[in-house]
Amino acid sequence: MKEKIIQNSQDVKVYDFKKALRLSMEQVRVLTRIHDNFAYQLASAISTQLRTIVQVDVVSVNQMLYEEFIKELPAYTILNVFETSEKGRMIMELKPQMAYAILNRLLGGRELSASPEDKMTLTQIENKILHKLFEGFVENLRKSWKDLMNVDLKVFEIETNPQFLQVAIPNETVIVIAFTIKIGDVTERMHICIPYIILEPFLPKLSSYQLFSTRSHAKSTQESKLLKSKIEELEIPLSVELGRSKISIEEFLSLNVGDVIQLNQLYDEPLKAKVGKEVKFFVKPGVKKTRLAAEIETVLEKEGK
Repeated sequence: MKEKIIQNSQDVKVYDFKKALRLSMEQVRVLTRIHDNFAYQLASAISTQLRTIVQVDVVSVNQMLYEEFIKELPAYTILNVFETSEKGRMIMELKPQMAYAILNRLLGGRELSASPEDKMTLTQIENKILHKLFEGFVENLRKSWKDLMNVDLKVFEIETNPQFLQVAIPNETVIVIAFTIKIGDVTERMHICIPYIILEPFLPKLSSYQLFSTRSHAKSTQESKLLKSKIEELEIPLSVELGRSKISIEEFLSLNVGDVIQLNQLYDEPLKAKVGKEVKFFVKPGVKKTRLAAEIETVLEKEGK
């Protein structure tokens, strides 16, 4: 009997009641999807600012105590404290190596240099630039959270010492979302720390059904019109092909001014007009005022287009 109890004890998992998990696996999955969208938007925004390829990925969504999160942070790191008007404050932590790499690029540097090892504070200029940078980060986060909670977010302050932060009591549960940011050869982690008390009123919305049903009705008529107007303003390449011909390399090398190349196109046949690489029209060449022109004779339509 004693031997049986010992064998069964191997299947027992330790559960810490002090660190009770507040979110279900389904809710964690939904949070991961929401922040996958944020990662995509953030990568696009940073890439536009730095004019280089940026990759941002969600690594994990964890639940822990606030004091555990603070203990895991290095003595010097870049901490963006942002807040909502009613719910409370949250933390966005960015490693100094990545922060200074971005700063260097924003200030005109060609390479992504790491931060000095002995640096422990930010200058006023660095603080101002990072404040503006984090405002963009927070705005992208607000857009990603729109389906979950429609709240206004704003940057409160930037801190460098984790011990000076007190956005929650030590034994309060927080949700920590970890990301990797890759810019060139520099890859670092970023964390977002959200006190559970801020998410608690929105927990009923943290389900796949609620998330996708909300998104299906999210687009307004105004957004659709804006999207349509943007598409209509896009410039597309249009070209008219006079014809084609095959010649040998010897003939190509011996070409001179005044030589005539015979094309596979008869003079009275309509020419092909292409949009991108696809033939869309048959046209007739001509002149309008002082410029060459082409008159559309036939519009080619394909099934499903």
